[in-house]
Amino acid sequence: MGRGELGSIESFEIPEQAACPSQSGKNHRYGDTMQTFDTNALPNPKRRRFAAGVALFAVSAGHLSVSRADAPWPDRPIKLVVPFPPGGTTDITARVLARALAEQLKQSVIVENRAGASGNIGSAFVAHARPDGYTLVMSGVGTHAANVALYHPMPYDPVQDFTHITSVTSSPNAIAVNPSFPAKTLAQLVDLIKRNPNKYNYASPGTGSSGNLAVELLKQQAGLQIQHIPYKGAAQAAIDVIGGQIPVLVMVADTLKPQVQAGKLRILATTGAKRSLLFPDIPTVAESGYPGFEAVSWTGLSAPAGLPAAIRDRLFEATKAVLLRPDVIEPLERTGNSIDIRSPQEFTAFIESEIKKWEKVAAQAHLRVS
Repeated sequence: MGRGELGSIESFEIPEQAACPSQSGKNHRYGDTMQTFDTNALPNPKRRRFAAGVALFAVSAGHLSVSRADAPWPDRPIKLVVPFPPGGTTDITARVLARALAEQLKQSVIVENRAGASGNIGSAFVAHARPDGYTLVMSGVGTHAANVALYHPMPYDPVQDFTHITSVTSSPNAIAVNPSFPAKTLAQLVDLIKRNPNKYNYASPGTGSSGNLAVELLKQQAGLQIQHIPYKGAAQAAIDVIGGQIPVLVMVADTLKPQVQAGKLRILATTGAKRSLLFPDIPTVAESGYPGFEAVSWTGLSAPAGLPAAIRDRLFEATKAVLLRPDVIEPLERTGNSIDIRSPQEFTAFIESEIKKWEKVAAQAHLRVS
């Protein structure tokens, strides 16, 4: 998939502290101005007073530095990086979360979009940021699991280069068909595909997308032969299935709601462990004959590796608190997201399991993004 443009960057920088004069008494830098002092030319009393002043300045500067390091977190705005363009599900989730966290932490939380390479650009930016609690990222199934199998080399290690704080949401994919397609259930679709190997195609928003991975997992579990038609995004894929060019479409369920309500698409199953909040009458793949099947799009909150445990724990408690608030739950569930809270340890273990899961699926399907 193509690389995107970097989003606009809004930075919060602390002016560099002026350097202390050197013991030699020469070449003292204050800001960008170089001044030269010859202390040997001063009379002895003045030389002693100058030395005392230097010592006092050094102690004061050191005190300022220590005070800054010991300042309670957060004492300045926090940057929350979304590694995708504005307007998508991850971006919407981030903005709901940022607003609530700002209230909870009594500090501004600024969302910054850094899109490109299926989320790798923005995630790499955070992986290499200072682990001070002021740069966070919305992690997800692509950037912190599936991309490991799809991109070689990866610009970061999704486990070792991050401190994972908590999972935030999960959302299932939907397996949908054109209303004129004969299959009315997932079982009927599987039967059609098995009786006609490689006859049918399915569309997804792209290679390595959550929908693509979901179908590849189902193909391996059900023994199916159906060809993938990757698109550059969800909109055109949906248009072509609605238009009858391709019979089957698989993507995150919330994006299909308007077309389903308009009768332009029919959903056969969703891919979560539980039924979709948007389509509670539609059975899951697991309910349709494949116990344990799950292929969801999830989001989480992560920071650079080395984040102090005290800040990690405070972020977890703050995020947990806001994810239980009705004013946060309602807009997230309206877009088909289920709230999903895991501790830092549980979330890290979950990411490790997701990496193994999708590496296996991608290897068997020969998936790779060039």
